[in-house]
Amino acid sequence: MKKFCLLMIMITVSRLSAMQPCALPCANIDACQNNQTSHVSVFANALYWQAGEEGLDYMIKNNTGATFINCGNVERVKFDWNGGFRVGLGYCHDCCPMGVNACYTRFTTGGNDSVSATFPEVLFPVWSNPSTNIVTEKEAQTRLKLLFEAVDLQLSTLFSPNCCVNLMPVLGVRYARINQRFNINASGGQSLGPIAFVLDDAIAMKNNFWGVGPKVGINSTWGSWHGLSIFGAMDFALLSGTFDIKQREDIVFTDGVPATTFLNIKDNRFHLVRPNLNIILGLQWDWQICGGHALCFSAGWEQQFFFGQNQLMRFSDDVNPGVNTAVQGDFSTRGLTVAVSYSY
Repeated sequence: MKKFCLLMIMITVSRLSAMQPCALPCANIDACQNNQTSHVSVFANALYWQAGEEGLDYMIKNNTGATFINCGNVERVKFDWNGGFRVGLGYCHDCCPMGVNACYTRFTTGGNDSVSATFPEVLFPVWSNPSTNIVTEKEAQTRLKLLFEAVDLQLSTLFSPNCCVNLMPVLGVRYARINQRFNINASGGQSLGPIAFVLDDAIAMKNNFWGVGPKVGINSTWGSWHGLSIFGAMDFALLSGTFDIKQREDIVFTDGVPATTFLNIKDNRFHLVRPNLNIILGLQWDWQICGGHALCFSAGWEQQFFFGQNQLMRFSDDVNPGVNTAVQGDFSTRGLTVAVSYSY
């Protein structure tokens, strides 16, 4: 918490540097012709986000025995709320209110969950390979890790239909990297082939993606009361990139005996185009300082959405072990973005 508070106090700049890279609300283009100057902005954001994704269920807990799932609860692991940052630079010229900026975003988080069952409760595994013939488990723990990084390069220009509304179309390029780890350890279960009790069922999965592609969007500010206004921004990108998927399952049946490997997908790389949608809405306060300097403080709720990001495979046939279905789960982030921008 202390690290997050310190990050909030840092000199930061928000996505508003993209909205107003020249700090020119209601800019007068004609007046600018007689006073051609350029502006530079430095920016960074303090992020407090939570990630979410489909396909993070790991056990089904049934409260009334192992014959049917007739009173079941789906156990899922969730990502924790955590801090991140965004930093960058911007440049524009007053004579033509068009700006260029670049920024880097980094966000890391993780998650843990556990579940246990006492008779007549049982746990049905979700990710175990059918060839293990595991019927039930007694307890399970799971862990998540996430690394999200993005680099944005964009051009923007200012359009003011009136003195209270500023619109800024955005055109650029986005690079994103999303690395995920999803590990499950279960024990106390029973396998029917061979018939044995499970001391440790260890499942390790990696779902990595990187992509780059074009990005378009619109940024806006609405109203102004002593420098206070509402801001909103939305952009859409098509990221052409590569998935790298790895999955492994090792089971220990007897203490002191090496684990038996039932699944080991070492190489599963493929190319896909993934859509990405971002949106932010909040309040900002602009402060014009003498000598062409300006500060802008903002706080907003930001959400990102990546379609079909979870490409982990669920195996479903104990006769043909290659039969599988990709999860195709969507990935998202949501949370608070607090910022201060400085331009000169």
